[in-house]
Amino acid sequence: MKKTKKMLTITLALGMVLTSLAGCGGGSGTSQPAKQEGAGGSTAQAPQGGTPESGGKSHYVNADGKVVVNWERTEGMQSLNIWNYTSGPNYAFAEMVFDSLYVSDHGGNCKPCICTGYDLSEDNREVTLHLAEGVKFFDGSDCDADDVYTQMQYIADHKDEMALFATNWKYLESAEKVDSHTVKLYLSEPFFSLDISLAYTYIAKAEEIEQYGASLFSSTKTLNGTGKWKLEEWVDGQYLKYSRNYDYWQGGDFTNVDLLYVWFIKDPTAQNAAFINGDVDYIDTVNVDLKSMLDPVADQCIMEEQVKEQMYYLQFKMDGKAPTSDQNLRYAVMHAIDREAFCTLMGGGTVMNDFFTTHAEGHQPDKPVIGYDPELAKEYLAKSGYNGETLVLLSRSDIDYADSIMTAMADYLNQIGISTRVDMVDTATMNSRRNDGDYDIFMVNLATWDGNALTQNLVPRVVQDMHHNGYVNQELNSLILKAFGDMNAETRTATLEQVGDMLHELQGPLVPIVQIVGTPCIRKGITGLIENPLGGYIITDIAVEESYLQ
Repeated sequence: MKKTKKMLTITLALGMVLTSLAGCGGGSGTSQPAKQEGAGGSTAQAPQGGTPESGGKSHYVNADGKVVVNWERTEGMQSLNIWNYTSGPNYAFAEMVFDSLYVSDHGGNCKPCICTGYDLSEDNREVTLHLAEGVKFFDGSDCDADDVYTQMQYIADHKDEMALFATNWKYLESAEKVDSHTVKLYLSEPFFSLDISLAYTYIAKAEEIEQYGASLFSSTKTLNGTGKWKLEEWVDGQYLKYSRNYDYWQGGDFTNVDLLYVWFIKDPTAQNAAFINGDVDYIDTVNVDLKSMLDPVADQCIMEEQVKEQMYYLQFKMDGKAPTSDQNLRYAVMHAIDREAFCTLMGGGTVMNDFFTTHAEGHQPDKPVIGYDPELAKEYLAKSGYNGETLVLLSRSDIDYADSIMTAMADYLNQIGISTRVDMVDTATMNSRRNDGDYDIFMVNLATWDGNALTQNLVPRVVQDMHHNGYVNQELNSLILKAFGDMNAETRTATLEQVGDMLHELQGPLVPIVQIVGTPCIRKGITGLIENPLGGYIITDIAVEESYLQ
C-alpha cells in the first residue's frame, strides 16, 4: 500500500460486549458537539459505498482514510449518559471520551488514572484520593479536586437513581475536598471492589454537573470530556464518529488514527460483506456459521477464537406462587435440557457447572454439572407440585442464538410433559416484563465484569432482586454481602464458594447454562488492540502500522 498524507481514519464493526480502556486519558482543546440523528432506534445497515463522508470504500486509508469497526448490537447506544447505563456500547463510549479515576482491563486488573492512588483509614471507611496534576477537559480547563468532589458528592446524593452507581457506590455516604488535588470519600461500609468502582467513575466538569445534573449528557449539549477521543457525531442505531484528541493530557501520540467510526451492524452477513468490501476493518464477533464467507480475504485478516467471560443464564420466578418456586420442578427443567446441544447451536462454548465463569473468584471447577437426563427429569417432575401450567419462557430477540435456544428448550420441556410458551421480545419489553415479574423463566446473557461476580451479578440480581424473581434467602444474601465487604481475597473467595454451593443446591434463582466463545476478525495492520476478557478487544489505543497505509 502506498503512503499518503491524508487524514487516517478507522471504521470498526464492534461485537456485543466490547468495552474498553487501554489507558487513562484526558486533554485540552476545542469541545466537540455530540449530534444525535436518526432517533428512534432505526436498524443500522452496513456502510454503503464507504462510511459517512468517505466517498468510497473504507480500508485503512481511502478517500478520507477511514478505518471502521462494527459493533454487533441492534440497539447500539442507549444514551450518552455515562452515569446511568449497563450495556457494552455505553461503557465503551464512556471510556473513549471521559477519563475515570482508575482504569480496568475488565479482567480484574486496575491501575491509576485521574486518581494516582489512595489511602485507606484503619477501618477502611475513609478513602483519601490523590489526584493527578495536569488533567485537562476538552475546553482546556483543569480537571482537579473541585470536579472530583462535585461528582462524588452528586453520586452520594443520587446513586439510587443511576444504574452504574447503585452497586458500585452503594456504600458512599459523602465526599470532601481536602485541597486542589485531594478528595476524601466517606463510606458506610468497606467493600472489596473499590478499585473497580473507581474505574467506572468517569469525571465530568463541576460547573456542568452543578448546572445540568445528569442532563449534561443530553445529545443537545457539548460533551466536555477528558479522554483520548472526542465524540463528533452519534447517529442512533447506526454509528459513532470519534476524532482523536491531539491535546490529550498524557500525550496525543497514542495513535496515528484521526477519525474512528464505530458502526452498529447487527446482520452477520452484512458485517462480513462490509469487511470483504473494505467498508469495515474489524468485526468483534463473526457468526460461526458464516466464517467461511470470509475465506476470500483470509490473507487480509486474523481470526482467533476466544473463550469469553460471558454466560447465558436462566432466572426462575421464585415468589412462592409461580410453579417454578418448586425446587423439584427446577431440577426437572435443568435435567430436561441438553446444554451441550446449546453449545453446538452457538458454534462452541462450555457447559457451566456453577454460577461463576472460568476466571471468576468462587468458581469451583470440580462441582458436578446438573446434566441432561430426561428420565431423571421426569422423576423430579413427578415429585413436584406441577399441575400442567404453561411456563412462559422469555428472552430478548436481539441476543445471538436466543431464539434457537429457547425454541429448543421449549421442545425439551414439552418432551417430559411441561407445557411452555416462548416469548421473544425487544429490549424495552424485556425490561418492562422483568420489572413487573411477568415471566416464569427468562434467559439472557451476562458478562463477569472485572473478574468478580459480585458487583454486576450477585448483589444486584440476588440481594437486590433487580429482576423481581421474588426469592428471598437471608442466609444467602448475608453471605453475598459478607463477600462484598471482605478486603481479603482468600476469605472472600471461600465465602463465594459457599454462595456457589447454595446456588447449586437451589438451582435458582439464577442458573448459568453455558459460557460462550467468540471469534473477532481483525484486518492485518491494525495495532494497539488489547484482548478483553469479556470478548473482543479494547480499542482505545487502536492504530495502523505505517507499512499498511496507502
